[in-house]
Amino acid sequence: LVRAKESAESADRAKSEFLAMVSHEIRTPINAVLGFATLLRETMLTTEQREQVEMIRASAETLESLIADILDLSKMEAGKLDIDRQPFALHKCVEEVCAFFAQKVHAAALELDLRLDPDVPAIVNGDQARLRQVLVNLVGNAIKFTDRGSVKVHVSCAQGEPAAGDGRPTLRLFFAIADTGIGIPPNKLDHLFQPFSQVDSSPKRRRGGTGLGLIISKRLCDLMGGAISVESRAGEGSTFRFSVLADYD
Repeated sequence: LVRAKESAESADRAKSEFLAMVSHEIRTPINAVLGFATLLRETMLTTEQREQVEMIRASAETLESLIADILDLSKMEAGKLDIDRQPFALHKCVEEVCAFFAQKVHAAALELDLRLDPDVPAIVNGDQARLRQVLVNLVGNAIKFTDRGSVKVHVSCAQGEPAAGDGRPTLRLFFAIADTGIGIPPNKLDHLFQPFSQVDSSPKRRRGGTGLGLIISKRLCDLMGGAISVESRAGEGSTFRFSVLADYD
């Protein structure tokens, strides 16, 4: 049993190291494709050529995003993903995520509404990059699976006891992303936070995605002292809720 356990752990380490190495190696040619596609887009092109260049650029961005997800997942499985704790502007972070999707929301004729409760501090201590990653995953999914209506982002908080050591007040931040989209069938809910799980896995599915965003979001929430859950009814939309633990001065 000990030898079998050691063999399994060794195989896991080898897999994680292989994924990390391959991801890093693929990033170099992908960056070159993105760079030259961007340069080519600025030259004199016909309408058809410009569309083709834009498809090359969009495909390279999708592949780059997939590589980043695989790398994050391999780091998590290897226990090598560290969570930072630095002061950052929480309000600004959430507003920037919503602004990032503004053009996509406008093109889809949707509404994107953000509400921050008055008692949510403007500055908190936590990992801004990882919080932004979870928000981008969930807000992006909500927009992707909503054909009409709206996406609403709500941020609230609850104060806790001062943290041991530095005595700073702890804060649990709550985020809710609600949409009026296609919803999720009951038989898919239990598998939603598993790797490569997708709501629509049929060969003719219209919406892209690798099925890694939600499992990465779940593990990031766990690492930040929180949790994630979903409420949904097919055809009536979904609400994803997650929380993270932070502190403030």
